[in-house]
Amino acid sequence: MAGPESAYMGRLEVAGRRYSQDTLLDSDSDLDTHLTENPSLLEKSGAPQWVEATYNGVRKHVRIPYCSNPTKLIKNALYFLVPSYLASHTNLEFKKYQPGSTEWLDGLRGIAAFFVFVYHHVVAYTGEEHDYAWDPKRHPHWIHLPILRLFYSGTPMVKIFFVISGFALTSKPVKLMRKPGSQGTLMKTLASSIFRRYQRLFLPCTAVFFMIHCLRAWGAFDWFEVRHLKDPKILPGDIEKYPAKSPDGFLGQMGVMLAEYWLFAIGSPIMHAKYDFETDKHMWTIPTEYVQSMALFLLVAMVAHLRRGFRVYFVIPACYLFWSYYKKYDYPLFLCGYFCAEIHAAMETSSPLPTSNQDIDEKQVRSFKKTLRTIFFSFMFFIGLWFLSFPTRDGDKTWGYMTLCQIMNPNGYFTKRVAYHSFGASILVWSLLYLPRIQAYLTLPLFQYLGRISFSLYLMHGAVIRTLGHRLVLEGWSHYEPDAYGSRMFIIVMVFLFAVFPLVMWMSDVFWRLVEAPCTNFVRWSEQLVVSKDEGVKEQSGQIKTA
Repeated sequence: MAGPESAYMGRLEVAGRRYSQDTLLDSDSDLDTHLTENPSLLEKSGAPQWVEATYNGVRKHVRIPYCSNPTKLIKNALYFLVPSYLASHTNLEFKKYQPGSTEWLDGLRGIAAFFVFVYHHVVAYTGEEHDYAWDPKRHPHWIHLPILRLFYSGTPMVKIFFVISGFALTSKPVKLMRKPGSQGTLMKTLASSIFRRYQRLFLPCTAVFFMIHCLRAWGAFDWFEVRHLKDPKILPGDIEKYPAKSPDGFLGQMGVMLAEYWLFAIGSPIMHAKYDFETDKHMWTIPTEYVQSMALFLLVAMVAHLRRGFRVYFVIPACYLFWSYYKKYDYPLFLCGYFCAEIHAAMETSSPLPTSNQDIDEKQVRSFKKTLRTIFFSFMFFIGLWFLSFPTRDGDKTWGYMTLCQIMNPNGYFTKRVAYHSFGASILVWSLLYLPRIQAYLTLPLFQYLGRISFSLYLMHGAVIRTLGHRLVLEGWSHYEPDAYGSRMFIIVMVFLFAVFPLVMWMSDVFWRLVEAPCTNFVRWSEQLVVSKDEGVKEQSGQIKTA
């Protein structure tokens, strides 16, 4: 029989490969269930047994065999660098789709992260060309059509991220609200989520800051910087900033990193100071994610004791409309996720279907209603995609979007675009709750894998695009005239398929296993080190209750 050490280390391993995306999907039930099943781990005097077991296990797993067998060490390191989907020793696990599950959220998030990656590769090389809506005379290319343009659009995908985060952060609290006598457990769950949220978001970013500033110190950005200074229009699109380079060598660059990281992790989310995100522009979503998460937790705690109908159909819509009216569109996306979590929890307790021969008419009525519901939400699904396809430019001159722009007059075009992207993300996730066939497609192993590495993919792709990507594209373009549009587009696609894409996917896989999953496990482990002994978790009458 396995002892406490092997049991807990097994749980850490499972947490690493199954719940490593907690930075965006906050799932707390794994550790709580383990502690509930093993209450003795929290009741011993002195240092808890599970702490000793974890310490011994971690010490065993991270010990460096510097003198025993260096060949084995190198072999293990090379094995670790093999992507998890190619390694013979892989422990990837993918769940099959089951009605009522939420694995489809992982797939949706993975697809959105991949499209953000594609967008950031394309946006630097195409200028304003990719921004315009489809027009038969001015911009007749099929890639500009609604829905199709989402394959290279990044801004709408970020809105989907926020809705998914709101859904995931409130999924467990909503289930606890529906259980009588679970207010104590609910408050403990919220307190735990609030305590861990900051570390889960910002710890992996620390490693990315270190990596990017190491590249800066070693000259990875110098080649492009020199050419960019000579020709500011070297690339026709959006050229992202690169971090300042210290003249004092590597240690000086680490000082620059610490100063920027302070602004990123403390100044922006806590002190509300303006930060230009020079290290990686894409990380602007992390402080936003943290601030809006805290606001969402506050709302959940405030309405937890209210009747479900009042909080779901009055409080949440009122807050959504209030913040949308004042053009604060990030928080309504989290509120929409919370609303979807409430609806999903209610759908899990469906009434049994009639089985007797006398209920044939009722079965037909149910089938008819189900068909109508599928048709309606399929229509809403495409409406959400159409709103998300609102173009960056010229929407006020395009059929369909012109009417949407007139509805929101006299707001500026940027406000209209952000608003309709937000509405589209809200409608899309809400409609997917009622479309199990699309949910099933989103739980395919490919999409689940993208979902697991999505946060790592989001953090890794910027550095590769700004170094290897720019270098190879510019080298390829040097062989063609500036007006050779087709040849230049061919270079962009080839660089992505055979250089940027493989490298980013490999780095994301390694970062997921090397940094992100250990950070998730560390946050859970560290919380238990400082949790009050009087707040230990015990099992009583089949429920989790505070002692």
